[in-house]
Amino acid sequence: MAIFKDRRALSLKPKTLSMRDLSTALPAAVSKDAMRHTTPSHQQPGKGHRWRVLCPLSTDTTPSERQALLARVNGVLGGTLSAESFTPAQSYAFGTVKGDPAPDVRLVDGRYLDQCADLDSRAIGKAAPDRGEPGIAQDLSHDTFRVDKAKAMLESAAERLAETTVARNEALCREAYLLGGLVANCLLDRESILDALLPAMAESGYTDDHAKGDVAEVERVIDTQLLIGAKEPFDPSPNMEFDDGDEDMVDDPSIDYLLGPAPVDHESTGGLPFLTPGQCADLPARDYVVKRLIAPGQIGCIFGEPGAGNSLIAPRVAYEIAQGEPTFGLRTKAGPVFYVACEDQEGMAGRVAALHIELGDADTFHLFNTVGDLFSPGVIKGKGSADLEALRKAARQIRPQLIVIDTLAMAMPGLEENDAAGMNRVVQIGKRLAKYGAAVIFVHHGTKAEGNTPRGHSVFNGALDFSVMVKPADKGGIVRGMIHKNRNGPPDLDIAFKIGSHRVGIDIDGEPVDAPICLPCDPGQADGEPTLKPSEQAAYDLFLEMAADGPVDESEWRKRAADEYHVSASENRASRRQAVARAMGGLVKMGKVSSENGLMIIPFNVETDDFDDDLEVSDVPD
Repeated sequence: MAIFKDRRALSLKPKTLSMRDLSTALPAAVSKDAMRHTTPSHQQPGKGHRWRVLCPLSTDTTPSERQALLARVNGVLGGTLSAESFTPAQSYAFGTVKGDPAPDVRLVDGRYLDQCADLDSRAIGKAAPDRGEPGIAQDLSHDTFRVDKAKAMLESAAERLAETTVARNEALCREAYLLGGLVANCLLDRESILDALLPAMAESGYTDDHAKGDVAEVERVIDTQLLIGAKEPFDPSPNMEFDDGDEDMVDDPSIDYLLGPAPVDHESTGGLPFLTPGQCADLPARDYVVKRLIAPGQIGCIFGEPGAGNSLIAPRVAYEIAQGEPTFGLRTKAGPVFYVACEDQEGMAGRVAALHIELGDADTFHLFNTVGDLFSPGVIKGKGSADLEALRKAARQIRPQLIVIDTLAMAMPGLEENDAAGMNRVVQIGKRLAKYGAAVIFVHHGTKAEGNTPRGHSVFNGALDFSVMVKPADKGGIVRGMIHKNRNGPPDLDIAFKIGSHRVGIDIDGEPVDAPICLPCDPGQADGEPTLKPSEQAAYDLFLEMAADGPVDESEWRKRAADEYHVSASENRASRRQAVARAMGGLVKMGKVSSENGLMIIPFNVETDDFDDDLEVSDVPD
């Protein structure tokens, strides 16, 4: 199908009518100087009748109007146009195949297609996705779950139509057609549909622009599509499970190790597989994405307060996995990475640009910034949303090492986080994406109270294989990732970073644009300025007072600290001397003072040594 510049013709390719049927169904009143011709595959074995129609227009038109014009012809022909007829910029070959009969070409006079507004009430848009075998109409009005689901679908349809500014007739026909399947199962009625859709079409401008203010005309369009859609009853099943039995999906032997070697069935277990201790001992070592933290096929979460740095550490880890470089000192297994930015897409593009400046190229890092809904059920029973199925298909083809969903809340519109069923669906979505070996990380927020678990129902936290809580920066500007769950290694991995920035471009006013970036700290780096205990602070204040007169003799400092009750108010001198010893140890550990040759000094670069906090009184110099 194409709109030619000089002729302004539409090429349509139906498949089910004969030429005689076409001559009857497409009267001269539809197309002025229209041309109908058979295709080279016409009546070939297994092909049936194949032909095309070219319908001229009276004036120039825009691509946005094209779908509505096609729907007019499709309605006249009873919905027989093939799906590719609605594909933009579809090309077709004209002519005769050598050795085959010449095509049957016929012309007809009539009206221009764009002047046939009276056909809109019968217009049929592009066929809806296949719902599988047509169901049998049944009364499901007693099922409150299905009724609520149908009402939610109607509400969503009205919202979409109200926001539609192009191809509005096609959109209305499509939505009403789908709702007709719900009417067939007594889940909706005509009145409620009209109450929802008529205001939406008025808000979009369709009623004034297309129906010339005639509400009855809009009702006729809706009624026609409801009747057609009712021929395919639709059940919005409450089943939350996914159908992963796709015939086009092949098994991936590269992740068979996740299940281990197949054990031999045993009659005593009723055929239920099991492993013997010897088989357990022979299982291969688990592979890794990030050694000691992330394994293939696992589900994890990076969470923390908003603004703590969750969306800085996640892209850094993902980027270094794509490069195969160590991340926070941990070895990574190089491979493709999917980063699904559902929140602040432009900002995330800037952060990735900053990582590119900092770390260099990472050709297998894929930033997806158009995904908006991974949560909603799909039109086809057992399938996920269009975004989820597209992402899953990409995962099957590319086999990424890691998929990051940032953030969980923005990727799952309509999710009730405190609902067990809702969060369980999130877990199932994660497992669905991990089916082909990828580890899946959700970037999320922590609970309001303590923040030490991801927000939402505990079923989500319980299903995680690993989780990292990002703590806000301390006084020294260091952000720490605390391991709260780790099935692959120890819980005390040192993950710390500071937030830096890189100049990534200029804005429309010519001013510089900077993007934040995660800059890992050295392992064990201190958390900024240490905080002294009251006894240590008192001891340190005495040291500073004595240091004003020159080098401080350690024995004299200890004697004054104990005898003048600077550190402890105990009446027991031995207890006060022990308190002074402990304070001294704390000051040395934190690099506040150093002792050399019996003198106390302020160190320039002190290496912390172990200090015995439990000195016996006899070991303390007088």
